[in-house]
Order: sequence, then C-alpha cells, then structure tokens
Amino acid sequence: MAQGGRPTIVGVATGTPDGGVAVVRLSGTEARAIAEVLCGRLPEPRVLARRGLRLADGVEDALVVSMPGPKSFTGEDVVEFHVHAGAQNVRSVLTAVLARGAVAAEAGEFSRRAFEHGRLGLEQVEGLAALIAAQTDAAVEQARRLLAGELGRAVQVQIAAIHALRCEVEAGLDFPEDVSPAELLRWGVELAQLAGGLEAWLGRFEAGKRSRERTRIVLAGPPNAGKSSLFNALLGRERAIVSPLPGTTRDYVEAELRIAGWEVVLVDTAGLRVAESAVEDVGIARSREQMGGADLLIWIEAADAAAAEAPGGEVLKVENKRDLGSWRPAWVGASATELGVAKVREAIGRWIADRTLHPWIGLARHRDRVGDCVAALREASELAALNGAPELIAFQLGLAERRLAEVSGQASLGPVGEDVLASIFSRFCIGK
Repeated sequence: MAQGGRPTIVGVATGTPDGGVAVVRLSGTEARAIAEVLCGRLPEPRVLARRGLRLADGVEDALVVSMPGPKSFTGEDVVEFHVHAGAQNVRSVLTAVLARGAVAAEAGEFSRRAFEHGRLGLEQVEGLAALIAAQTDAAVEQARRLLAGELGRAVQVQIAAIHALRCEVEAGLDFPEDVSPAELLRWGVELAQLAGGLEAWLGRFEAGKRSRERTRIVLAGPPNAGKSSLFNALLGRERAIVSPLPGTTRDYVEAELRIAGWEVVLVDTAGLRVAESAVEDVGIARSREQMGGADLLIWIEAADAAAAEAPGGEVLKVENKRDLGSWRPAWVGASATELGVAKVREAIGRWIADRTLHPWIGLARHRDRVGDCVAALREASELAALNGAPELIAFQLGLAERRLAEVSGQASLGPVGEDVLASIFSRFCIGK
C-alpha cells in the first residue's frame, strides 16, 4: 500500500493484449519496489532495457522502463513492462504484479492521477479520450490539439484578461463614488469585447462537431432516377442492386466511403412514389426516415424523366443520366461516366468543406462552460452600461472567471465537481 493509503495501480496500457507486444503499466510509490522484485535491478530512468520477469509459471523475456515522478505521465513513479502479447501471457504478468501488492487500475485511473498531479488539464484528458474514440481524420486532428494543450492555453489567456479586469473593478469597491462614468463605460466596452471573442469560439462549435463525425449523405428521389447506379459509382463497387424495374430497392442500403478526404456514410433509398404493395410501402416509409436524418440530402432526378417535387431545405440537387440531355441546368450534372461521378464528388466535398470551415476544437462540456462565462460577461457589461454597482460587476466577473477555469478542470474555488470527473474518467479504458 502506498503512503497515505493510496495504492500502486497496474493495468494494460495497450489497446488489446493480442498484438505483438503488450505494455503493462504500474503507477504509484511502490511501482519501483514491485518491479524490482520481479526483474531485479531496474534500468536507468527512461532507458528501455531487457529483463527477465520472474512469474509463477516461468520467466518472461521483457523490456522494462522506469519513469520516476513527477516527470511521468501520472506524476507518480511509473514502471512499464513491454511483454509478449497474448491474453494468457499478459494475465500471468498482471497476476504476478497484483500478488506483490498492486491493485488493478479502474477505468481512466492513470489519466485521473495525471490530472490530479497537474500533468494534464481536464481538457487534455478529454482530448486523450477523444483521440482513442476518433473515427475521422478531423476528429484525430482536433483530439491531438486538445491533448497538446492548445485549448487550455487559449483559455488561460482569456482567464488572465478577465482576472485583470476583475482586480481593477475590485480595487474601486472601497470607494465606489470615485468610479467615474467614463471608467464604467470603458469597463463595459472591455467586457463586451471579451464576451465577443468567446462567442466566436461558440459560433464555430458546430463546425468542429460536424468535422469530428461522419457526414450522413442520403440519396433520394423518384424511381428509376439512377440512385443505386450513382450509389455504386460513388463507392466504386457494386453494393446496391440495379434494375430498370421501378421498386427494385425496397430498403435503404448504406456504406462508408471517403470523399475529398472526409469520412462519410452514404445511404441509398427506395424511390419515392405511390407504393404498389405493402412491402414497397414499408421501404418508402424507411426512405423518408433516412431523409429526415440526413446531414446532406442528395435529390436525384433523371434527365429523361419529368420533374418531380424536390424537398426543401438543405438539398444538393443532381440531374442524373445527363448524357441523355439536360433539363435542369442549375443542378449538378451526373452520369455513369467517371467524369459525371467526379462532379458529384466535388459538389459533396465543397458542401462538407463549407460546413466545417474554421472549426473550434472544444467539446460539449467546454461549450457549456464557455457559454456560462459569456452570459456572466454580458451581464457585467450591461451593468456597466447602466452605471451599475461595481460590486455586482465584480461578482459577475468572478463568476465568468470560475466558469472558464472549469474548462481545464480548476477554478479559484477548487477543482470541478466529483460528478463531472467521474463522468469523464469512466469513459476511458482500464490502461488509460
């Protein structure tokens, strides 16, 4: 048991134990002592060296590295065993470590200790979780920026500005009669500027959120418009059944693909018409459900067919079979040729790029805390404009400062609540 009753923890730091190598990580005041029982003398700090781990069922040929605190991931003494993978072999290593006094790490416990020791801000911890869960290139890029502390540094700049103004306001609390209207006016302007800068972050939140998620693109339109043919052409393979008979597509079909560097989910749907059977009616109902959940709806009509009633809203309109003529010149033209498909790809790429321009890297919790900060700053600005009492302005500034500090997990009154921390760290895997 560690000093102060805090145990040394152990967990598998690699994603799964079935690769070529697995990393077993120990953290805590007894980490070095436990490791020395298993492998003898430890290598010099931060030097990876070969050692034999004495286990109950034999000796494991491993690479061992020690990283003394506070300059380690958790801020505590850390030792890692790089061992041969395989569930049974890794289990033997863990059993040996546990038998010598360590306890199994809980989900996110390594990262929580890093946060508690000041090695990571809370937003960096969330960036680590986001990196593990990322499913798009944009999500990986934003998570890396969070983990690198970019948001935390930007937040600190804003906190310093709010704090400086709060100190100035509080300096005049003992003599409020000396606060001139001109000074109140200046405070109001500065407060509005601070709020405006943070509102710009919030304005880009949705763009950042969209770029972290796969865009859902739904192909819809009347029967025989060539939706399934275009679907297959965009994928570059035969995924949907193509037939000249109306009603061939009875249910939606979806597939993942990459367009202009973006990960998307493409959905082919049944043609919209008056159904001729109960089965087709179900398929059309599902098509409408998919249309309602689309990030981008691509409405497709054939050049050799009469115009249908296209839905309103954010729709990319495509005239397919353009090789047969063109009756909708304002629409994107498509055909079964490589050039025709390329035009649709380019239009999709432009739409996604426009929707994700200048994203903010903040996550939902960060947005909420920044929003609280902005509300407090706006309230203080209005008070200053109305010649309000300086103590009320100072109160709102203090509230704004605390809410913004919570982005990184700290406020002037102490760390964020346990419920927030528990929610964040519970989403981690054991080894993180």
